[in-house]
Amino acid sequence: MKKLILLTTALLTSTLLLVGAQAQFDMSPESDRVVAAPSPAVPLPPTSTDAVLAPVNVSFSRPILPERTFNLAGEEVRRSVVVYLTAEQAAAPASLDLAYLNAVVVAPENSSVKLRINSVEIAQSPIASPSQPSALSFAVPQGILRPGPNVIEFAASQRHRTDCTIASTYELWTDIESTSARLRFEGANVGVIRQLSDLGAVGVDENGTTTLRIITADHTDSRARTSLLRLTQQLSLAMRVPSLKVERATELSAQARPGVLDVVVMPAERLPSAVAGAAPQATTGPVAAMIAVQSQANTLVVSGPDWQAIERAGEAIAIAAPGGASRPRIDLATPHPRLEGGMEISLSELGVETIEFNGRNFSTSLQFDLPADFYAYRYGTLDLVLDAAFSADVEPESEINIYTNGQIASATPLLRTDSGILRNTVMRIPMTNMRPGRNVVDIRVNLLTASDAVCQPGWTGQAPTRFVLSNSTLLRMPEFARAASLPNLEVFTGLGWPYSEQPTVPVVVSDGETDLTAAMQLLGRVAAAADTILPVEVMSQSALTPDKNAILVMPLSAMPVSISGRTGISGVSAPVQSPNERALDQFATPQAETSAWRRPADWLSQRLGLNLDDLRIRALDNGPRTISANSAALSQVRQPEGGIWTVLTAADSAVLLEGSERMLVVDNWRKISGRISEVARNADGVQVVPSSNHTLVNTQPFSFANMRLVAANWFSGNILFFAGAIMAMGVLLMFATSFVLNAVGRRE
Repeated sequence: MKKLILLTTALLTSTLLLVGAQAQFDMSPESDRVVAAPSPAVPLPPTSTDAVLAPVNVSFSRPILPERTFNLAGEEVRRSVVVYLTAEQAAAPASLDLAYLNAVVVAPENSSVKLRINSVEIAQSPIASPSQPSALSFAVPQGILRPGPNVIEFAASQRHRTDCTIASTYELWTDIESTSARLRFEGANVGVIRQLSDLGAVGVDENGTTTLRIITADHTDSRARTSLLRLTQQLSLAMRVPSLKVERATELSAQARPGVLDVVVMPAERLPSAVAGAAPQATTGPVAAMIAVQSQANTLVVSGPDWQAIERAGEAIAIAAPGGASRPRIDLATPHPRLEGGMEISLSELGVETIEFNGRNFSTSLQFDLPADFYAYRYGTLDLVLDAAFSADVEPESEINIYTNGQIASATPLLRTDSGILRNTVMRIPMTNMRPGRNVVDIRVNLLTASDAVCQPGWTGQAPTRFVLSNSTLLRMPEFARAASLPNLEVFTGLGWPYSEQPTVPVVVSDGETDLTAAMQLLGRVAAAADTILPVEVMSQSALTPDKNAILVMPLSAMPVSISGRTGISGVSAPVQSPNERALDQFATPQAETSAWRRPADWLSQRLGLNLDDLRIRALDNGPRTISANSAALSQVRQPEGGIWTVLTAADSAVLLEGSERMLVVDNWRKISGRISEVARNADGVQVVPSSNHTLVNTQPFSFANMRLVAANWFSGNILFFAGAIMAMGVLLMFATSFVLNAVGRRE
């Protein structure tokens, strides 16, 4: 009888453990994590007893900032991030922690920072930490957090201690370190991700980086390489991050880390023992599932009987966690819709709030996308239809400045009106600096008053409201020319064009694990920027044809002559100097290397806004260029046969991988343009080689209206041709007039 009782107790305990584990990590088709085979799906058991009996975590914290330092600069500034949460995290008790450091000139009695989550203010604190970082912690009220995307906004109002000038406002700043800003949750295993739709909750680490640890059994087969390149793009969209750092690994993580996802990608027969529980179902059909492991590290298994099935499993990720406006990227909390010709949109639709301002330097930003064939950057203007007002003490020297993508585009003085109301006031903004893809427009208002000249003690925080900007203000986009100008890396990095419109994109990646990793990072970054997945297909070098569009990722050392001669890059030169070396050598560099044309060219540029390139009759040839031995370069070349090749290359594989990581940083990625963009190891920013011989590609059905706009933009960049056309028309008019007069004129 005792043996029977013990046996019954053991059976009941085992059954309860098994049922509990299956409920916690349910991987049936209803959980949206399994692509079921044609046969009935079988729920997967726990991967191991150790996974079920693993220690239970009672708290979990995760960083929230997508960059190392979150800077709040100016008198009034608002910056937001998006944080994805699982249902368990949204329901758990939570607090928001951060530490900040501010400029010593910030007046604590008149300066504060507000925290809002999903438009609900949860805390406000004075800004008073100029000597060392101060730690803050705020409880998040229940019901504010929700599963999926959550918008966390930092709004700083900062005033100078003693100075009332506009220049002093640029001395105001508060920095929040990414290592300190985090959400902290209380509860058992709230950091575990159980569904594909929650992949955005992987988030970032303390440095604002998201890492994929790819564990695969094969990287030489072209089908396997194609699957990995597509999977990286699918995960980039699912995780909603600006860029992914890809690491190749041979085993699972020893412990759970924020911002890190282990991805096991291989056929069922080769799955490691730690995730062997997925093997039975993977042998019959494609599987994409979050698997419980002993370390509790977030682990995704993408498997199937073969690599074709693995590709289908990856498609389930794109379905469960798609891109789009409803799932914003973590660094793009405000909307950025695509504007077509003839559209108008209000600032409220762009995420801008109505502002009442009592300072000296007000600024706000808005973002929107332009299509890949936007071709109006030389002649076009868009309209900002203002609904605003300013007080009677605002001086006439005050002005509204408009910046597009970081460059000044318009400066308009605030002229005195009877009422100080600017209703339906149209400001024309040249589209010179606008680009296909995402554009950022900054509105900055500089306000001068007589009271600021006196600057009484405490006045910086006591001034009455002097400017109001209503979010009913409209941005009105005119009809613009539609034609693609190639080569142009801006279109590739911003929208993935022209590859985003192809049914299949040939990709050539040189042999080796390092080069494949660089290709995965590049395509993941393009997918995040374009919010789409390129249908890539890995092919051999011998199958590459110059009449087809293609993407190439390989070091120069691995390129055959048949390819290297078509990339626009002829070889490598001496390494780029470090900033310290350049500083020491600046006085040894000849300063008088000015040609006879230099001063006239400077005069034309400064006085008339003309460039010598605009006065050329024959465009310069886009000849090959050398790159630095310690640089990675992105090049785009239109082949004589018609294909467009985009090439990521470097001197060798090690430099290629390191350079690709630097290139994918948001600030560098946004600067890539022209036909060659180079990122050096010891240099800041991106070195751009502009294209001097563009090819126009018609992307629209023929219409005289569009051709007129295309001609207007082209002639604006080819002034001598425009002058020649005017002269030719004048001569034709003269002969026509002479003919008419001779034919019908009065005869004596």
